[in-house]
Amino acid sequence: MRYSLLNRFRGALLGSLVGEILAGSGCQKLPPAQVRFRPLSLGDAGLSKTISHWSKIATCGIESLIRCGNLDLGDWLVHCQKAQPSILSLKGTAKSSEAAVATLPIALFFHEDEVKLRQKLLEGAAIWQNDSQRFESVLTIARAIAVALTEKLDCPTLISRIIADLENYQNQNAWVQQLEQVQTLLELGASLEQTVIQLRREQRRRNESEDDCSLSIALALYCFLNTPEDFRLCVTRAALTGYQSQTTAALTGALAGAYNGIIGIPVPWLVALNLSSTGVDQWQLADQLFAVWSGVYDVSAIAEFQKLAVVAPRVIGWR
Repeated sequence: MRYSLLNRFRGALLGSLVGEILAGSGCQKLPPAQVRFRPLSLGDAGLSKTISHWSKIATCGIESLIRCGNLDLGDWLVHCQKAQPSILSLKGTAKSSEAAVATLPIALFFHEDEVKLRQKLLEGAAIWQNDSQRFESVLTIARAIAVALTEKLDCPTLISRIIADLENYQNQNAWVQQLEQVQTLLELGASLEQTVIQLRREQRRRNESEDDCSLSIALALYCFLNTPEDFRLCVTRAALTGYQSQTTAALTGALAGAYNGIIGIPVPWLVALNLSSTGVDQWQLADQLFAVWSGVYDVSAIAEFQKLAVVAPRVIGWR
């Protein structure tokens, strides 16, 4: 066991937040070496504006899962209504990548059961996702996070494994072709710029709309799998793609965070994040979500077991 499951829960949720804030800070024109994570420079109001509606929907989803101990779509919508009533107008409008961000809590909470994960993810995505968008690309992110949490993620074979998982889905050929192209670009050692150009060229060749944000998910996979052990580089490159940068960086941060745990996030970035109320709140929600997933009856008692090593079923072997 490389990292505790609590460590990975924190890494996924805080990693997603870090990625979105970084990409929203206007770093796209900077060389990677000059990119800095400085959320406090935005101020509380600016930080709130930087965070997308989809991340706010995900936060409401976390709160609902903590409250109900299961996916309750009605309760999720109630939390959204209380947080920001205008969010409800986004039902049925999300692109694939946006739906993937909104359903990140579902990927975490149901990660150990593949069948239940598909079922719950489909239910959750159906609320927000536009009918014309691909569910299988949303499932791709959830499956990648799930295998990372169960310590079964083998980076060279991840895409092949996901493609095998998608065999039972109708009309998934276009997405599978895009995944195969990402795999080829990784094997060829293509640069980020070459990858963006090639994927967008293929998008136009297939006559897909620029609004089809499965490309953002493909880029997130590329950025993560290109340097999986380096959270900072993964997220920085994702923020510099120039294509749906905030969503791409948020998904990359979630993947890299689930894989490397919270200790993979640079300490100065964590310190800067925790100086804001947003960062502190997200950390606490990650701990509470993990507590409910673990079966804790009283979530307020979470501080008493934070040092325990808890993992998904069948990860720790017999001794």
